[in-house]
Amino acid sequence: MNDLPEPLLAYFAERENQRAAAVETFLASLTDYERGLVHDAAVMGYVQGLMRDREEGAPKDSQTMALVIDACLAMPDLYPAVNAEFEERRTTVEYYAQTQQPDGTWVDSSGRTTVLEAAESLLAGVRRRVPDAEHRLARRTTSVIVEAQQNGAEP
Repeated sequence: MNDLPEPLLAYFAERENQRAAAVETFLASLTDYERGLVHDAAVMGYVQGLMRDREEGAPKDSQTMALVIDACLAMPDLYPAVNAEFEERRTTVEYYAQTQQPDGTWVDSSGRTTVLEAAESLLAGVRRRVPDAEHRLARRTTSVIVEAQQNGAEP
């Protein structure tokens, strides 16, 4: 690679730094649990890839995911994020109408509710109250993982 022109080498070095910064930014945006899942799956995916006979070809993505998760579940001490047990996992989906403001931002213009109720609110009230503005239905999905729960009783 030393035979390449200096500007091209400088470009490659710059792109490598940009990719490293993008990886750092992505990993920093993850929760500890998400980072653990990425770690466990990436490491086991790498291990599974090393163990694979190249003559077999590459499995489909869904097969790869199943192989990796199965291998992680088989070794809970090495892959704690995949094997984590939680008191509760729940996902809440809320729908609501939004109205665009003159500055281009969007604000909620109805309560959070089911998609049908939000659509009815949009059609029945929001458009009538602010007829010259743009409106849309929006959805917010919130996932909650309760890692531990303590009852009110003293230990």
